[in-house]
Amino acid sequence: MTSLRFDTRVEQDPDRVWAVLTDVSKIPEWFPAVKEACFDGVHRHLRTPDGQLKAVVVTENDELRRFQYRFVEGLPLPIDFHLGTIDVLPDGEGSRVVYSQEILPEGLAPIVERAVSEGIAGIARYFATHP
Repeated sequence: MTSLRFDTRVEQDPDRVWAVLTDVSKIPEWFPAVKEACFDGVHRHLRTPDGQLKAVVVTENDELRRFQYRFVEGLPLPIDFHLGTIDVLPDGEGSRVVYSQEILPEGLAPIVERAVSEGIAGIARYFATHP
């Protein structure tokens, strides 16, 4: 299994960061690969230039500011296991966002790594331009 972890610091209150990152409609504003996103009550549906992804929400804990999801369809190889986690932590006057992924098969790791590194950079950009 491949484990990946990225993080960034933003000069925003953790509650505000949490609210943005858990609002499905805002995903295209901070995650460059996502062009459209919606939630049907069970799955998050994400449209990318390469097609559709479907994810099930595993955890959405407002107290811990932890969000976890699993991709269940749409990656270019069959998914044996996937868990994405976003944690929003207080960090001085701002927030630290930690974005991690666990994925099998390992052949998906380069695809996921590229997308998530763009996503964490997008989070930093979003909060730098939306004070």
